[in-house]
Amino acid sequence: MDKKFESDDELSMDKKPETINTRLSEKEEFAKTVKETEDKTYWRSFRELYKDPSFNAELKNEFGEESSTAPDLNKLSTVSRRKFLALLSASAAVAATGCNSYQDRGVIVPYNQKPEEVTLGLPNYYASTCTGCISACGILVKTREGRPIKIDGNPDHPVNKGKICTKGQASIMNLYNPERLKEPMLNKGQTGWSEANKAIVAALGAASTSGKEIAIVTHTVLSPTLKKLIDEFKVVYPTTKVYSYEVFSDSNRRNAWQKSYGKRSMPALQLDKAKIILALESDFLGNDANQLEYTRLFMQNRDVMNGNEFNRLYAVEGAVTITGMNADYRLRLKTDAIEEFVMCLLNEFINKKKLSGFAADGKVNQVFASNNIDQFAAKYTLDAKVIKNLVDDLAKNQGSAIVLAGDKLPESTHIAVNLLNDVLGSNKLYSQDSDDIELMPLSTAAEMDALAGNMKAGKAAAVIHFDTNPVFDLSPEFGYAEAINKVPVSITLTEMVSETSELSNYVLPINNQYESWGDYKTRSGFISMQQPIIAPLYNTRQKEAILLNWKDTKEYNENLYKDYLSENWEKNIYASMGAAVPFKKFWNSVLHDGVALINEKPESTGTAFNADAFTGSAKMKPSNDFTILLQNNNSVGDGRFASNGWLQELPNAVTKIVWDNYAAISVQSASELGVNSNDMVDITIGGRKQSFPAFIQPGLADKVIEISLGYGRTAAGVVGTGVGVNANVLIAKSPALSERLYNNAQVTKGSGTYELISTQEHFPIDSDPLLKDIQFRRGIIRQGTYDEYKANPNFLKHESHLNMEPINTPPVYDR
Repeated sequence: MDKKFESDDELSMDKKPETINTRLSEKEEFAKTVKETEDKTYWRSFRELYKDPSFNAELKNEFGEESSTAPDLNKLSTVSRRKFLALLSASAAVAATGCNSYQDRGVIVPYNQKPEEVTLGLPNYYASTCTGCISACGILVKTREGRPIKIDGNPDHPVNKGKICTKGQASIMNLYNPERLKEPMLNKGQTGWSEANKAIVAALGAASTSGKEIAIVTHTVLSPTLKKLIDEFKVVYPTTKVYSYEVFSDSNRRNAWQKSYGKRSMPALQLDKAKIILALESDFLGNDANQLEYTRLFMQNRDVMNGNEFNRLYAVEGAVTITGMNADYRLRLKTDAIEEFVMCLLNEFINKKKLSGFAADGKVNQVFASNNIDQFAAKYTLDAKVIKNLVDDLAKNQGSAIVLAGDKLPESTHIAVNLLNDVLGSNKLYSQDSDDIELMPLSTAAEMDALAGNMKAGKAAAVIHFDTNPVFDLSPEFGYAEAINKVPVSITLTEMVSETSELSNYVLPINNQYESWGDYKTRSGFISMQQPIIAPLYNTRQKEAILLNWKDTKEYNENLYKDYLSENWEKNIYASMGAAVPFKKFWNSVLHDGVALINEKPESTGTAFNADAFTGSAKMKPSNDFTILLQNNNSVGDGRFASNGWLQELPNAVTKIVWDNYAAISVQSASELGVNSNDMVDITIGGRKQSFPAFIQPGLADKVIEISLGYGRTAAGVVGTGVGVNANVLIAKSPALSERLYNNAQVTKGSGTYELISTQEHFPIDSDPLLKDIQFRRGIIRQGTYDEYKANPNFLKHESHLNMEPINTPPVYDR
């Protein structure tokens, strides 16, 4: 202990005020320095380390000459490893004791009145909902002494049933991100909540009185209570208009379903009952919507030990996806030729095999009468045997076969696939008990364009970005960055700084999802609940509560939205359920389970497919130009997770590349362009142009380039800023096919190189002639069919690699 403070008298503020104040000032200054250092080094990444010349030199010399040289024992330390660790522990303990002083210990609060449900050392679990994407999966949050530390799936949730994706797992890091906004800002200067709310409410009232538009820009509205709040907000401020958008959505699928069957809600798919699955540019096991549920249902019929009959998966795709890599048969096909392939299948089943009453409909037949599947296979050099197996399997398994089209495919392709599934009797695989519903349709491109136009013309007095980042997300052709500067009052509700917040007047910090209340309805039959796992760490507020506060202009309190939520449930949802238990008991039960089951039936589907939707839609035609696929990234998504270091470090499931996006290109196309991996390529679509590092990807269709969105952020904190290339600049506001598929791109070799980082640094084992057949001689890779395994489950154990022929080759170290 410091000798200045050995006695209680000397600790008295009356006797040593200036000394204590000086020491506290030094402590605060030291804490500030430590905080600044932590912020700079918190996310020291492998990406930065890899670019360090000294690190590269060490990496390349890992197997240098010195590694095979025996050390000089006389020059080594006489201190053993055990003794070194003992001395280190002792010195650390002494240092900690020596640095100790009473006044630096802070306030110590005894835990003698702990919460009843908390036992020290044992974790507690709380059910909630993940809001990282539109799937809104149920989760269980593991806590220790009130601190969330782990995210898992909620086994009671009807959709994901205990499963959770990588973004859901890593979302815990967003809660503890040191760069979260902590105070409200006005024109990049700190302000108070009271001052900000008073000014904003006055501005909203003036806008409504003057007849000028108040725009709320949000993502998909999944919450029934939030929808009610927005409707009430529009009553208080009548000039309010709501615009919702997603970078990755199923709008094309829903639009096609509405035209085909007359409704936007689509039945849930019983994939576990499908014997034959055809995936058309559909990564339903990887990045498409409902991938957790589809993966779970798909794998139920891939388990040899459960006795079920194996399903069979065909994948036809231009990209290389997780689904394609798991397919029994995979056909490599340029993406803009997939719709022509569907036409060939329709001709085969309707005209030739007469599997549908549409065989007598001349108007339908003339659309695909000229499409011949044999000629198509020859044109695109597809395996004729695989094509024949596919046609036979689909024909033999009517009612238990399904065709899945990826979200990025155009509306016309989805309509054609709806007809194909109708012909195959796939409606037997549609659930009669549950629908994927849509509480509020997404805004069309024309509506978003009208919003930007109104903002530029001065017709909008205020715009509220409800946890959205349209400056980065939207196509630059909307000119949203320019439009936001024309609005008198621009407000962004966000957890972290973003491209949109940088241009806004008011930036209001909001709660993390683990500090928030809410309810989410993605399917008929249940509502998923969200509850806070921890009190707000900073001076933030829940975004819904902010909107509610502006609507009611009441004094803010922490339970504002919780009370609104429970009141809505008591008066509307609980009242309609006819529950026998009191509401409080019902409410606590729902929060405990994380989900409330509701007795409701889905909207009935039309009795027949609308043939006019098929005959009246424009068809996608293949082109000779490059096709560009803008993909949903496994890690950072649309850019919302760009500041999450865990996800930036997570290798791509196919390429194993980290910390960057790139233009994946086939071996043949790269050869024709004279491009190697890490070379820059220039991609031009219309008047939009961007440069990307190339990555040669075997298995990719020729003249197809695959690029991940979500990178190239300019305002995403230390971790996300400047990582990768912004591919959103290639998005058109009115695309001919879809927002993520373009077949009119021009690609040329650019100037310079950019080194991509991969966790996989070795090459194929057949690259060395001496090792070309090593997998057969050593039995490293073995394979067998499902029937072989059923007949003899131990066939893999008949040989041991220890008995194989030795290979007399020197070891190869490839770095």
